[in-house]
Amino acid sequence: MMIGAFERLGAAMRRLRVFAVSESRRGAPVARKSLPCRAPVRKSPAGRKMIAFGARFMTNADVARVFNEIADLLEIKGESAFRVNSYRRVARSVGELAEDINEVAARGGLAAIPGVGKSSAEKIQELLDTGRVTVREQLAQEVPVSLLELLRIPGMGPKKAALLWKQRGVDSLDALQAAIDAGGLADLKGFGPKSIEKIRKGIEFLRSSGARTRVGVAWEIAERMRDAVAAMSGVTRVEHAGSLRRGCETVGDLDLLCIAADGPSVIERFTKLPDVKDVLAAGDTKGSVVVEYAPGRSIQVDLRVVPAESFGAAWQYFTGSKEHNVRLRERAVRRGWSLNEYALSQGERIVAAASEEEIYQALDLPWIPPELREDRGEFELTETPLDLVTAGDIRGELHMHTTASDGKFSIEEMACAARERGYEYICITDHTASSAIANGLDAERMREHIRAVRAADAVLDDITILVGAEVDIRADGSLDYDDDLLAQLDWVVASNHYHMSDDRDANTQRALAAIRNPYVNLLAHPTGRIINRREAMPIDIEAIAAAAADSGTALEINSNHLRLDLKDQHARLAAERGACISINCDAHHVSHFDQIRFGVATARRAWIRRAQVVNTWPLKKLRRFVAKKRSAAKH
Repeated sequence: MMIGAFERLGAAMRRLRVFAVSESRRGAPVARKSLPCRAPVRKSPAGRKMIAFGARFMTNADVARVFNEIADLLEIKGESAFRVNSYRRVARSVGELAEDINEVAARGGLAAIPGVGKSSAEKIQELLDTGRVTVREQLAQEVPVSLLELLRIPGMGPKKAALLWKQRGVDSLDALQAAIDAGGLADLKGFGPKSIEKIRKGIEFLRSSGARTRVGVAWEIAERMRDAVAAMSGVTRVEHAGSLRRGCETVGDLDLLCIAADGPSVIERFTKLPDVKDVLAAGDTKGSVVVEYAPGRSIQVDLRVVPAESFGAAWQYFTGSKEHNVRLRERAVRRGWSLNEYALSQGERIVAAASEEEIYQALDLPWIPPELREDRGEFELTETPLDLVTAGDIRGELHMHTTASDGKFSIEEMACAARERGYEYICITDHTASSAIANGLDAERMREHIRAVRAADAVLDDITILVGAEVDIRADGSLDYDDDLLAQLDWVVASNHYHMSDDRDANTQRALAAIRNPYVNLLAHPTGRIINRREAMPIDIEAIAAAAADSGTALEINSNHLRLDLKDQHARLAAERGACISINCDAHHVSHFDQIRFGVATARRAWIRRAQVVNTWPLKKLRRFVAKKRSAAKH
């Protein structure tokens, strides 16, 4: 390797910061290895009825959004909390459903979805059949649907929106901005000068922040802010909370908790950090600021100073999720106790407060890892699942690229970076011919590449370099390379880059064809989504998981924060069906190895154990996994 290449690698490695995802030691280095919905009805190739929203079919997310909007409109109107929450439960259940809602409806299974009864099932069916829900249209005649825009303002809830509408005729963001500019809220009860200024800044923030922030962007900001607070004199502890700590794929805002001797001083210094664009609030124990991370793109960061004796209660409370906390409080209430951000208590007596562990223990629960705190079965646990996969369990990377295709570093440089992390093996999987935009390799170039990878493996110590390819799945389900060439590879990744469509059956059949190929070992980023940018293509995850389990093919959780594909619900379904998982960074740069934390967090949210992840296995076991599939195809 040339000296210049080593220097370039060294500079890149000095920029790397490796963090374990496990909760035990935060930041510890890894030691090792809208309007009434109306849409035309269209038929899928299978003949089942689906709803087209513009150029795409109605998805689970579309149904969840409509039911959340119904709940919001009901709350603005002033309906009972019971009725409002019933719609929110439906929205959450459908939003988290791993299976396509259209398929559930086709087999008559809507009423069996948790939180969905007969009446709600009928409304979902009406929505799928007609593109409308009667109750939604009735509400739209009574409440301006443009009020839903107001609910996106930080701190603006349905009750405040209702007051603005009923008392001042405000029914949109523009109308609210105009009312503020004209001084029309000055004498409105509950809207003092500070409140009005906060709303004004909230509107400005909303218009600049847009969608939720992807976790990869949020993580960098959160770490930078955390480090800045930790460096302040008198601060003895700083921790992330909220959706970032739970490993969610997107983040609405960032939450930090700290222990400090002088709260007001810490908050004052926090609001003056270089990254701060605007200050939303600054008190003795809480500060809220806006950080701009790109032109026109911002995120809110909240810091709370918490007493050491109640830090556990605060950390648990502000980590969430809301649904998890509701269940936890119900458990406390049944014992005659109360639970909030200050303590688990019985009247004036503190039962537990200093640590999360003692709070869960007092409620007869094991400590529950943050990634599981979503009210998806964690209250059935009898002990903390210590075998959830961690970043430290990962022994190698099985999906990565070099300068042979569209990567930025050579084979040797990528291998050295992986070895520096403690990895035992890697597999070079450069693109194939169909990915012309990615400088994909045709058959002849691949044969030369195989020789180059083998040569690099022969000279580098303490890491094994496998040779593979990320082979494109063609429109007809065939692969870019014939089986004779695939047989020369140690590990084959199949992926769909160019033939994603609205045809669920066609998408699924292409994936199944690849899975059944005896040389394919991994189906990469199976749904093809790009978070906040491109919807997942419709695909039958259950069928794919079953085929993967049956054939001995792994399914990927792609750790790139733009993808996180499979997402957590799909990965959990796949693992429960017996499919093996591979967590990879799809690395095109040595710094991309750092994104393993996001894939691992997604896997933990999916309840995946280390033994279910193929790249936590020793190399010999991984080779047996490959050999078994190839051997089975010969008999």
